Formats: sequence, structure tokens, C-alpha cells
Amino acid sequence: MKAILVPINLGIILGSALLGVAPAVQAHECTMSDAAGRYGYTSTGSIVNPPVGPFTAVGHATFTESGTFTGAQTTSIAGNLVDETVQGTYTVNPDCTGAATVFVYHGTTLARTSQIRVVWDIRQNEVRAIFLTPGTNITILARRMNEED
Repeated sequence: MKAILVPINLGIILGSALLGVAPAVQAHECTMSDAAGRYGYTSTGSIVNPPVGPFTAVGHATFTESGTFTGAQTTSIAGNLVDETVQGTYTVNPDCTGAATVFVYHGTTLARTSQIRVVWDIRQNEVRAIFLTPGTNITILARRMNEED
């Protein structure tokens, strides 16, 4: 009887110890301060309605802890190249989803405003996003730039 109780007690003790460790392995919660930093990105897709054609952009943006960002990009819309600046606001949810409103300028002229949905992954070092503009099929992939860059 004593020989049976020892493995059972040992199992209960080990099980309790492992349950005590469980909170330390919980999923990372995303925050504005963790998202803040410099990112390089590419946007690819197409504008289908009206039928404009392919859309590609490469650029960089700096996100602040207060929920704003600024940056610059070179964009190709149906083969027409233009240098643009971007600025806007963004949100971060604890589940690492978020949203952004992007204002795109040609010089000082507002060219377009876009709403996007965002997901941060790899401990908020990478961002994936999709434009919500009707008639578009455009996604973004962004990666955090090294601080010394």
C-alpha cells in the first residue's frame, strides 16, 4: 500500500509544480510601447475597382508610443512611380491585432487615406496588414529595423 502512495504523491507534487509554472508560459501581450520603433516595409497587390492595375510600395515608418507614425515610400501604381510621405495613427490590442489610418501625401497634397488592419508577430518585430479600401487587394509586410540602422 505504501509503495502505491509514493508514486501518487510524487505525481500530485509534480503536477502542482507544473501548474505553478503555467502562467510564465502565457502568450505575449502586445503594447503600444513594444510596437514603437522603426520599420521597413513592402506593400503589394492590385487596385481592381476601378481597374487600375498592380500596386507596389517600399518604404519606412517610425511608430511612436503615443499611437502616431510618419514615414516615406516609393510607390508604383500600374507602373507609374511616385515618392510619397505617410503619416497617421495606429492602435495595438493585447492580442497583437490593431488598426491604422494612413494619410498619404504627394508633397503637401493629400493623395489618399487608407484604413488597414494589422497583426504584430515575432514579439512585435514583424507586422502584417491588409488594406480595407473597397476595390483593392493590397497587403503589407513590415519588419523592425535595427536600432543602429
